[in-house]
Amino acid sequence: MYSFEGDFRRRPQVSLGGASKKVPRDELLQRAAVERHQREMSRLRWQSAITIQAAVRGHLARVKEKAIQRKEFDEICKLCGQQSTELQTSHMIRTLIHKIGFFYSHSEDASRLAWLGQLCLRSAVLSQSFASQPDLWLTVIQKLLKLNLSHLATVVTSSAAIAVPLRLLEVFTDPKMYMHTSEGTTHTVVSPLEKLWLHLTREGYFGKLRIVMENRVPGFLEQSATPPIPLAASLLSLIIRPLIVCKNLRSKSYVVCKLLQDFFTTPFSPQVELFLLPALAQHSDILAADTLISALLDTEGHSKGMSLSLEPTPWLLYSLLYLMSSQTASLSSSVVVRYLNVLQHLTTALPSVLGSVVGITSDERDSLEEEDLVMEDVQNKDSEKLKKIAEDSVVMLNQPIHVQVLIHDAELQSCSQEFLVPLCRVCHVLLSYHKLAIHQFRLLYTLAFNPGFLRHLWESVVTSSIPSVFDSPTPILQLLSRGLALPQPYMEMFLPQLTVFCALFSHLMPTLHEVEFYEDEIDGSSVTRMPFSLSELVSLSLALRDVCLGLIELAYPDTKPSVNEHYKHVVQSVSEECSVNTQLLVQAWLQLFKEAVGLLHQLYSRDSQRQFCPQNHWIAKHISIPVNRPTDLRFGSRRSRSYTPFVGLRALTREQLEEEGPPMSTTEIRHMTILRELPFVVPFTDRVKIFQSLVLKDKVDNQGEMSNFLMGPSIQVLIRRNYIYEDAFDKLSPENEPNLKPRMRVQVVNQAGVDEAGVDGGGIFREFLNELLKTAFDPNRGFFKTTHDRLLYPNPGVHLLVENFTKHYYFIGRMLGKAMYENMLVELPFAAFFLAKILGKETADVDIHHLASLDPIMYRNLLYLKTYDGDVSDLGLDFTVLNSELGENQVIELISEGSNTPVTESNRIRYIHLMADYKLNKQIRPQCAAFKQGLANVINLEWLRMFDPKELQILISGANVPIDLIDLRNNTNYSGGYTADHPVIQMFWKVAEEFDEKERRQLLKFVTSCSRPPLLGFKELSPSFCIQNAGSELDRLPTASTCMNLLKLPEFKDMETLRLKLMYAIKSGAGFELS
Repeated sequence: MYSFEGDFRRRPQVSLGGASKKVPRDELLQRAAVERHQREMSRLRWQSAITIQAAVRGHLARVKEKAIQRKEFDEICKLCGQQSTELQTSHMIRTLIHKIGFFYSHSEDASRLAWLGQLCLRSAVLSQSFASQPDLWLTVIQKLLKLNLSHLATVVTSSAAIAVPLRLLEVFTDPKMYMHTSEGTTHTVVSPLEKLWLHLTREGYFGKLRIVMENRVPGFLEQSATPPIPLAASLLSLIIRPLIVCKNLRSKSYVVCKLLQDFFTTPFSPQVELFLLPALAQHSDILAADTLISALLDTEGHSKGMSLSLEPTPWLLYSLLYLMSSQTASLSSSVVVRYLNVLQHLTTALPSVLGSVVGITSDERDSLEEEDLVMEDVQNKDSEKLKKIAEDSVVMLNQPIHVQVLIHDAELQSCSQEFLVPLCRVCHVLLSYHKLAIHQFRLLYTLAFNPGFLRHLWESVVTSSIPSVFDSPTPILQLLSRGLALPQPYMEMFLPQLTVFCALFSHLMPTLHEVEFYEDEIDGSSVTRMPFSLSELVSLSLALRDVCLGLIELAYPDTKPSVNEHYKHVVQSVSEECSVNTQLLVQAWLQLFKEAVGLLHQLYSRDSQRQFCPQNHWIAKHISIPVNRPTDLRFGSRRSRSYTPFVGLRALTREQLEEEGPPMSTTEIRHMTILRELPFVVPFTDRVKIFQSLVLKDKVDNQGEMSNFLMGPSIQVLIRRNYIYEDAFDKLSPENEPNLKPRMRVQVVNQAGVDEAGVDGGGIFREFLNELLKTAFDPNRGFFKTTHDRLLYPNPGVHLLVENFTKHYYFIGRMLGKAMYENMLVELPFAAFFLAKILGKETADVDIHHLASLDPIMYRNLLYLKTYDGDVSDLGLDFTVLNSELGENQVIELISEGSNTPVTESNRIRYIHLMADYKLNKQIRPQCAAFKQGLANVINLEWLRMFDPKELQILISGANVPIDLIDLRNNTNYSGGYTADHPVIQMFWKVAEEFDEKERRQLLKFVTSCSRPPLLGFKELSPSFCIQNAGSELDRLPTASTCMNLLKLPEFKDMETLRLKLMYAIKSGAGFELS
């Protein structure tokens, strides 16, 4: 009310604007938007009304004008018969054609068109008129023939006559008619007639003739190039005529392209497949190979002529191969290259066999069958014809003459890039087409046995590079080794080359025996079937190793790109097409990984058998896998199936997350894949630690953490000393003890039937298991035999000794698995081929190269037969093998009627492989299968597959390496008054240091029952090596309790006495007791 300015009261504020109508900002903007939208809609309604009115007025005007023209047409027709001069008749015909072309309607004007056609056929002035005014009359004839083509396609499905339209086509496209009117000048008439054919072709000439053929020519039951009725002959003539007339290369290519498009890109009718195609194949002078290829190659659309002018379909591929079959032998080198460019695109239309690529797990394949293949199964019922077309196409592609031309050209071309790239893309499609493609398709297995081609192909793979802006070109192999994806054009070029190389070389490798592979000489002549030298194989294997590791990184990328919901909504319309392309791309990557890993395994296997690579060549130093965290490496875990290779993490439901747990990290799944597919890139000691950590984790799950305190689940077994195997087989059978993983406690009964004193804290069990395995694998028991170098393998004739032998092999496999599960080393020398069969997947069959470890004499004889230069039939061999077991001789036929099938030059390779397969696989298959099942009952075979056969032997029996006395001394315990500084102990170690390697092994075997040290050193020996005071009786020999790894050593006074007593004890070969 008061202020310091003198105003003691507020002046009233008077507003002359009336009541306040202030509108909020958001409401004002919304109202403006609504008004703007209403104005826009009003404008669109106005424009739409104008457009509709214009269309209606135009339609009414055309209808009116057509009625006027139709009336004038009828009046001219009435006057036509009254005119007598040729000029007036010619003018009237031209006018009539123009008018009917404007108003023609099939429902109203069919009779008018037929009358006009008859008039043109009767008139003799048209050819003379064409000669005087060719350009004018060419347009008139084009209109007339176009109308008749449309009329043909419309009435052919009914019973209406088609003689007049067909006759018009025959007359007005006959070159003789135009030649007569042109005074014999060929040059002046071919060009207008060619223009006529191009116009008709653009108007769907071939498509309309196909409609006529399919509706008016009767169906066929078998292929025949002979026309069954005159109409078929007329149609064939009309189809061939434009191919004869068009001389210009560009025009003829266009016409042939349209012919192929209208007749041979869609599903065949019987008339097309059984009549037209054989008939055209007989006209190879018209449809020459170069013409067909030029028509299909789009040289304008692509700078290098690599694209196709038509969409690839199986029917187009079949048609091309059929038409080319009679011309293949005479193709020139330049035509072959262009022909391959066409085939590389057309073969992509072949349907792929789903799940043919190894790399998709069985569960992934099951999920695909459940979710994605239901509709495909329904469609397959209606696609038998498509399958037959695809199969017939593949058969024609692999015909001997066809393959011979390609192989011959490969040698002439020196395998240039222009030739290699399309050929590899064709082969790549064939590999995807069938699971056993390389065994069934002549093109693939012929290239596999061509060393020169393989060498050129690898050179192309190595030299392929991607240009760089700032540096020299980057090799594509280097990019893949880094786990980097390739740009699309380079991927389409490079992936088929590398995949085909790996597949072909993998197929060649098993056929190369050691003499060929290791570049040995036979009779002084060098063997040339091997495409690479050993030094080249070293660099090749190194490159493949890095590529495989890079593919694993590419299959499971570190990060997943984020895509917002709006973008997903935008691209949803093209998601189906993208998903198909993604599936094809993923299939290509998986196939490359499968083939590359397969080839790398074969090279590693050869190097393991006979080393040709440097030491630690296979080890990838940049791979670091945690060896003490078994929870990160769960082989076969459902958590790993949440990833799709080269796609990423799958969408998981709440139920799947609750059942399977969270998905594995990218690092974990990479490590799992490396250990499953490429275990040899990880050092052997690291893999042993991983194996032991996996077993330890499984032990905790099955035995509990208190098992060392004689608590937790356990198996109690009573064993008679004289019947160790019999009692164990009965009491540890799957029926009595389905789970052998809990701790086992053994009570031994001596020969008198009295229980031996002592409580089994683990030592008695270890001694029992050691004796049991020695008994089970004893060749005198009959379950196993020994090779020439005293290596164990299943006895092929065990069925003559034991009726239910598979139960025994299952039991023995379980016992060996139990020894490995308890980290026990047992000296059992197994044959390499038997260990390979244990590690194998599915059938676990091994190839002929393992025969040398079973029967070296037979192996040498088979190699001699393979390289025999004389007449093989003179050797008197047939497809039988003679078995001699326990005095019984039995003749086994390798094939049906094998005794009546002699071995000849043509079938000796088959005989060699059948003989090796029988010896290595067939005759011991049930034994190996039962043994493998028993082993898998205790030890996860996925864990064992981290090792090769030699490494598995080391895992079972220990490494054959010198004994490290320092390590043994540092991990030795002492009891009974002994210490590390005791004089007797000092003398013992001095004596042990003076022992040679053989004596040190005898000492170790005397104490621990195994002459080989533990894999990871004596710190892993359980129980630890211990020396106990055995008293001061100097006449007493040192003794041992192998169950406790305990040496009982008396207090000898001097070192010489200790040496003599100890040497006598370890060399006596005396047995030991379970005490």
